[in-house]
Amino acid sequence: MQHPGALAQAPAPGRKGGPPWGVLRYTTDSSYLVIKTLTRGPDRIAVNRAAARLITELPEFRGPAAGQGERWLSDCANGPLTSSEGVGGPTEWLRAGNLQHMTYVVRSLSDG
Repeated sequence: MQHPGALAQAPAPGRKGGPPWGVLRYTTDSSYLVIKTLTRGPDRIAVNRAAARLITELPEFRGPAAGQGERWLSDCANGPLTSSEGVGGPTEWLRAGNLQHMTYVVRSLSDG
């Protein structure tokens, strides 16, 4: 988990934007995955949809009905390579990661 306020931090003086990469995160029963994504560049759409597909193709992926985070990952993974709509950026990646992680935690607590 990363606090959403991290996205509101102003860049250091003289710095132009953030890094050219970000991450998609996913929590399973046995692991916490972090998959690198691109924030810019000509391969951004393909790389980011492939990153989401890596997660949605995991045997541990809980499916789009599990929660909003999983639904976003599934929509991203299955979107067209001709459109960046639904690929998101650091804000959406953090939101999806936080949503799916918290959904996982709550469901884990109710199982115990």
